[in-house]
Amino acid sequence: MKNRQLFTVLTLLLAAVFILSQFSGSAVAQQPINQTGNQPLRGQYENTGKQFEDAKQQFENALRQFNAKKDNKSNEELVLKTQEYLEKAIDHMISYLDILKSRVETPENQGIFPFDVSKNIDSQVTELEQLKTKVQQDNTTDELRADNKELMNVYAGIRLEARYNYEILLNNTIGKFIAKSDNVSARLNAAIQNLKSNGKDTSSLEAIATNFTNSMQGATAGQQKTEALLATHTGFNDSGMVINNTDAQAFLKQIDDSQRETIKVLRDASGQLQVFVRDYKRLSGGSAVTGRSGVQQNERDKRTLIMGSGTLVANGTGRAVIEGNVTVTLSGINGTLMASNNAVVIADGGTNQTLRGGQVKYQGFNSATITGNNIIIEVSGNNIDLTASGTGAAILNGNGTYRTEDNFSVSGGWKKED
Repeated sequence: MKNRQLFTVLTLLLAAVFILSQFSGSAVAQQPINQTGNQPLRGQYENTGKQFEDAKQQFENALRQFNAKKDNKSNEELVLKTQEYLEKAIDHMISYLDILKSRVETPENQGIFPFDVSKNIDSQVTELEQLKTKVQQDNTTDELRADNKELMNVYAGIRLEARYNYEILLNNTIGKFIAKSDNVSARLNAAIQNLKSNGKDTSSLEAIATNFTNSMQGATAGQQKTEALLATHTGFNDSGMVINNTDAQAFLKQIDDSQRETIKVLRDASGQLQVFVRDYKRLSGGSAVTGRSGVQQNERDKRTLIMGSGTLVANGTGRAVIEGNVTVTLSGINGTLMASNNAVVIADGGTNQTLRGGQVKYQGFNSATITGNNIIIEVSGNNIDLTASGTGAAILNGNGTYRTEDNFSVSGGWKKED
């Protein structure tokens, strides 16, 4: 295998490890509301959220009035505003469930869950709709207080089940990555053999490759521990529904802790790959891309890998791939944008087409803003102007310039601005 091809593979693998390392124990506990690519559902969720906040403010005002006056008029107003508050809370929860259902029903998530998540969500929606009808019929503060207690219990169950489902999705993502580790190790060894054949001392690279293999074995053991915990599903029944809130919370904390340990090992592996690429460049005795000194490189083959947190500004002709928790703005582009289905895209003009697998292809626009967590976008064309802010990785392939702000590690061939 040629050195240039080896470096290309290493660059992509390094980016993949970095992106996975952005998961954290705290991220596991977050609900994937901002990870859906269904913009109508996102709009519905945001709209019901605003209505809920307005109703909450009106309820608090009515409560203050009642506490101050304690007369029949203020009591009637309080009952009315309490009803509206609870109704809007239920509407917001239902829109939340609609987004979760949309997420678990995406093609890439089919076959992951050992139970019917959509059926569970439908049951939760039905329960909320029945409670909403009860709230509309109740007209005393005692009745509404009981309705609020019931709603909080339903909400607690929804959050626990949503978190459990997300744990399963994250575990599947980690598992798929670990499954590729043998291929990574094989490519590291191929790179080592390539340098050995050129008479290079590869002892340092061999040590790194061994450490990487050991780390991935540790990650495998960690994931097996998580798998064993998930099999117990303490606090949940076989259908994935909560049967004991206290047990479920303790169980999810165990999963969080186990996954956090595995992710720490993967982050260490990411660092080892970065060191491997650095040392490989040094030992190759020339360009990190070609691996050969004194050889003219085609401008279109230049690649730059940029990883970290902060802001990246780039201009050039070619192709840019960006992954992570980022907000990207594009302007002056004469080309194509491909966005993963969990990205929120606002484009000025042009056309879009949803492709098999859920990616959305945008063409003919003047400018665009793309945002989301764990998104992947690919931009290709002439005179690309982009700004990316957040945490993630970018691969620039072609010819151009870039500049970074804050904390980044960089390797490759585009020209860094002075």
